[in-house]
Amino acid sequence: MSTVRSFLVPFLALGAIGFSALGCGDSANTGTGGGSTGVTGSTGTGSNNGVCILHNCNANEECEGCSEGRTSCNVAEHRCIACGQDGKGCPTGQTCSSFGICVATGLDCPTNNGVPTITCNSSADCAACDPAHQVCDGATHQCVACTATDTSECQTTDICKNGKCQNKCAPGCLTDNDCGQCTGAKACNQHKCAQCSATYACPSGYQCSANGTCEKICGKPTAPGVCTTNTDCAGCGESGYTCKTPVNGGDGVCIPPATGCSDLGQGALALPAPWNQYTQTCSTAADCANVAIDFNAGKALRDLTGLGADKIHDGNISYPMGVCASIEIANKSCGLCVPCREDNDCKDIDIDMLQSTLFPGLTGVLVAVALDQIFGNQAHKIYMFCQSVTAGYGVCAPCPGLLSDCGIGSGGGSTSCPPGVNKTTQCCTDVCASDPYCCSTQWDSVCDTESTTICGGNQCPHNSCTAGEKLDTSCGACESTVCGSDPYCCSTSWDSQCVSEATSMCSGGCP
Repeated sequence: MSTVRSFLVPFLALGAIGFSALGCGDSANTGTGGGSTGVTGSTGTGSNNGVCILHNCNANEECEGCSEGRTSCNVAEHRCIACGQDGKGCPTGQTCSSFGICVATGLDCPTNNGVPTITCNSSADCAACDPAHQVCDGATHQCVACTATDTSECQTTDICKNGKCQNKCAPGCLTDNDCGQCTGAKACNQHKCAQCSATYACPSGYQCSANGTCEKICGKPTAPGVCTTNTDCAGCGESGYTCKTPVNGGDGVCIPPATGCSDLGQGALALPAPWNQYTQTCSTAADCANVAIDFNAGKALRDLTGLGADKIHDGNISYPMGVCASIEIANKSCGLCVPCREDNDCKDIDIDMLQSTLFPGLTGVLVAVALDQIFGNQAHKIYMFCQSVTAGYGVCAPCPGLLSDCGIGSGGGSTSCPPGVNKTTQCCTDVCASDPYCCSTQWDSVCDTESTTICGGNQCPHNSCTAGEKLDTSCGACESTVCGSDPYCCSTSWDSQCVSEATSMCSGGCP
């Protein structure tokens, strides 16, 4: 049973069974008593509403059920804490750590570059450490964020990987294994958990789109909507598409079963359900400005989480079909209002606007617990992308994995640095040879991390006329000249003296 499923089985029944059965939002931190940090302070429970959104709180009442006295919310950091706020202190013999936890007086957590240097035997030894190092790994005796058996200091949507809390569906994956616990999105595609990837195939009859979603093959696999025979169009729309070819031979286009534009009305097969509920012909996008269908966001959220209608209720929104697409039929082209041509045409769905509809009977802190269990600290959104129907248009569909926007970004060339990326050409070439996404689509935070490993010193965070971090001789002729005369500039820091040397030593100098 997934984390999301296990939470809502007991939780969303609250409207009927009342507060007495409510468990904490973070199941490993429910009630009172000892927790993973080993803190031995008081275990005040406030009004004892049972709610504990330990790592994602926004108000004190969302911490009232937390253990170890952590009944106040540090709103700036969204953490439930025990002391240091509003004058709240600790029992005799304990002191308030800089992270808002009551610890034994004298307990300390020295660090080296942010990593605790103490040797621990239990999590109590780590209580004075920062929130990312409050669990003791019994195998290594190091203070870490989590272990395979203790994820109590992680977000509700996290898993533990290499001693760190990691969102099981978050952007930043490098291999399919990184997404192994993401429900419905177990492949890594373009640094995001997806349905498929180059190394994680779709079922027979489907192909992997650029978004990492498995789509029926409409037309030839390498040319959407393009066909030679009717068989090529078997995956288009609902059914009945045929291949319209030129009279003198060659490739054609897949067309819906209609004899004229008037046949593309409600229920026509030009779009799959539910988008065929309402259709309107058009000549320009202005004709589609007010065209929309009722889209059941509740059902979409149920499909993504695997929950039933008794846990997440229906919630309809008006979803636009504001694109005028040219649709080929038997004898002509017709203009028809459709949801999208590209991902940017699809608007994401804000679940916060539907709280009372999706979770009837739950209010305030109870809704906060529900949303925390589903989304963790991610935005409360269903991200949408444009799923192709045939050449030139598609329908808006939820991204797999729930927490990641699978829309396609824009980037630079195949091996050149995209605009705004301060790396050498050779560094970009090396990174993109290892991870083509970085140059073909978008240079994101994952690419930056990879560049540190792949490029080594071959990185240029600024130009030679600006003081800052050390530069490298590979950054250019000027840098090579300056560092040949003054190695400090490339070994330690490119300070104002290095800028002055660049001005005098380099062709063109500095302004």
